[in-house]
Amino acid sequence: MIAPVRVMFVVQDFVVGGAERHLIELWRGIDRSRFTIEIACLSRRGPLADEAGSLGWPIHDLAVGRRIYGPRGWRGLARLIHLVAAFRPGVVHGYLMTGGLMAALAGRAAGVPAVVIAKRNVDAFETPRQRAVHRFALGLATHVTAVSRAVARSAEALGVAPERITVIPNGVDASRYAPREAAPNGQVPVIGSVGCLAPRKDYATLIDALAQLDRSGRRFRALLVGDGPERAALEARARERGLGDRITFAGERRDVADLLSTMDVFVLSSREEGIANALLEAMAAGRAVVATAVGGTPEVMAGGETGWLVPPGSPERLAEAIDQALDPGEAARRGQAARRAVVERMGIDAMVRAHERFYAAIAGERRG
Repeated sequence: MIAPVRVMFVVQDFVVGGAERHLIELWRGIDRSRFTIEIACLSRRGPLADEAGSLGWPIHDLAVGRRIYGPRGWRGLARLIHLVAAFRPGVVHGYLMTGGLMAALAGRAAGVPAVVIAKRNVDAFETPRQRAVHRFALGLATHVTAVSRAVARSAEALGVAPERITVIPNGVDASRYAPREAAPNGQVPVIGSVGCLAPRKDYATLIDALAQLDRSGRRFRALLVGDGPERAALEARARERGLGDRITFAGERRDVADLLSTMDVFVLSSREEGIANALLEAMAAGRAVVATAVGGTPEVMAGGETGWLVPPGSPERLAEAIDQALDPGEAARRGQAARRAVVERMGIDAMVRAHERFYAAIAGERRG
């Protein structure tokens, strides 16, 4: 009997984010007869920690947090090296910048040849220091996983050879997201978005676009789901634009599927993306989707056949597309196409099986 492939994951924490939700689905679905995994986290904080723990895989809390530089970081790295050496994995897979750096350092120190970093964004907002750290970590890795071709190209720009990059898109369980009819005539439509309230998501442009719709006489309500460092500034911006009573800031929520079902139009206004899980979820729910043509988004949306693509940073173009998406007939047509695309090409099972093939292949390289 062939022994299961051992995979050690290194993650930052368990906040509600796209990478964390992706990992939980991967850990839930991976074939336990062929793979055994352990998880090292820099901090066990976050709403998804209990869900991750319920999957039955060992979780090791390094108690480092996100500040990995300094004595605490060195102690955490030493413990991670010990954990990797004791587990003897065929693959170490690090997620996000700090998780990726720690995974690369520990994997190399413990003598694990198959050291993988997951790259999930094009990282246009990195500082020079962050970019240098990212380049260093990627240089230590033997392989890089990218969620889209655009992200793969950004890894190549940081010096990663194309043959070291494997593209594995995110996946979504479409059965959790029920399509529904658009708002009946006379009912105020809901324009919504889900994501971290951070600069790269550019909610400021979305609020300005909503202000333009308001001035044009469009009736709507807006629902922004998520939290982050820009929340107070965005709430102030909404009030300044006269939208204080039109926009609801719902905060971090676990019932995203239910909230998506209340939206008539889903908007992704990001300045950079790999592949946003929230976009896939909105498409699975059959929502009319308006998104900026950045990163891997055009790959997912088939060039706009499943929604509306607009340039980033343009309130005028965003408002125009949202206005078109509020047309029930066109919204229904593109929403149905979006759901079909997700069901056929972006399912959870496809994502999990792709990772299994990848791990088996690079573990085979190691055994060879």
